[in-house]
Amino acid sequence: MRQLVLILTMIILGSSSAFAQKIKVRKVKGNTAIVESTSPLAPGAVYDLISQDQFGDDSGPATRDHFVGLNLVFGNTKSDAANSTNETTMNLMARFGWNLATFEFGPLVQMVMTHANDVTATTWKAGGFGDYNLSPNITGEAFVYGLTAWGAFGNEDRGNGTKMDLVDMFGGLFIKWFPTSSSACFRIDFGYQYERQTVSGGYYTDTGITGSAGIFAYF
Repeated sequence: MRQLVLILTMIILGSSSAFAQKIKVRKVKGNTAIVESTSPLAPGAVYDLISQDQFGDDSGPATRDHFVGLNLVFGNTKSDAANSTNETTMNLMARFGWNLATFEFGPLVQMVMTHANDVTATTWKAGGFGDYNLSPNITGEAFVYGLTAWGAFGNEDRGNGTKMDLVDMFGGLFIKWFPTSSSACFRIDFGYQYERQTVSGGYYTDTGITGSAGIFAYF
């Protein structure tokens, strides 16, 4: 009796495992198909297939409806103010957003370190961004590329008596790579940045090329 119970248990577990396997169709020609299975298949064996609705599995692949991301931005810009020198900036940008496949948008926060004229200043900025995906950002896509723009504002105190209000704008291109076609990706941006610096005596503009690299997680 004990042996019979053991045999029945093994049969039930084996049947559950068989039904739990997933099969992905890679190529079809007529009634012949090349498939990929999550568990071993025996040559010549016959398998019964049922739909996902019948199976009752609603786990599905990870979605890309929302995302969080972190970018490290490097720039080299120059102000039109008299006697100004090139400014090297390092910018840590955090984002949260919504993905509509073709469009992505949301708020951002920046921490910017600027070095100019032997003075280093740290500035916090807040703003928003938008992406236009030339290839749709949907589950399963490994590469997504398109156009991007963001804007932010803040104020800066360089500690030498110079205080200014800042408005930044950036426009450029981006590419995202999902290594496993899942929900995490690496992102690279490259474009042109414009910054308006308002001081007590007027304003100046600071422009130049900016690039960034970061990692994003979709959920």
